Amino acid sequence: MKKTIILLAAIAVAIDLAIVAVLVFDLQPPLRGAVNLTPNIELTIYGGEITVDGQVRYAYGFSPDTMTAPGPTLNFTQGDIVGITFVNVGQVVHTLTIVPFVDPNNPEVLDNYDTGLVEGGDSATIVVQFNQVGNLNYQCAVPGHASLGMWGNITVTEQ
Repeated sequence: MKKTIILLAAIAVAIDLAIVAVLVFDLQPPLRGAVNLTPNIELTIYGGEITVDGQVRYAYGFSPDTMTAPGPTLNFTQGDIVGITFVNVGQVVHTLTIVPFVDPNNPEVLDNYDTGLVEGGDSATIVVQFNQVGNLNYQCAVPGHASLGMWGNITVTEQ
């Protein structure tokens, strides 16, 4: 009987913490593969290698011909559900990963918003719901690629 009461109390505490996380901190469960949402915005981002002043850099852009290091700023409105397709037009593997801040060696992935490794010539799509106003970043999570320019800013404004 005592074990049952302890188990029920632990479950109640876990449920309370989950409710607090959602209501107070606006934390959402991972969307990639966990929740089927229909994007209200579809966006394609290209990534790969470019040469700047004779140096190889890694870059993002809205087309293969407009890739820059760092990549373009992405602007969204709070509540937008965005389908982001990442197309790797480069020769080596890259990712498109949503992060709170750029870290070239050990990025903190937000809510599993990561394409995973995408080979050259391949693509992958993630669906992201931007619930909080503020600034985020996107970057390639392959170690060292962000330090060579493969990152960009995300700005989320109020509705």
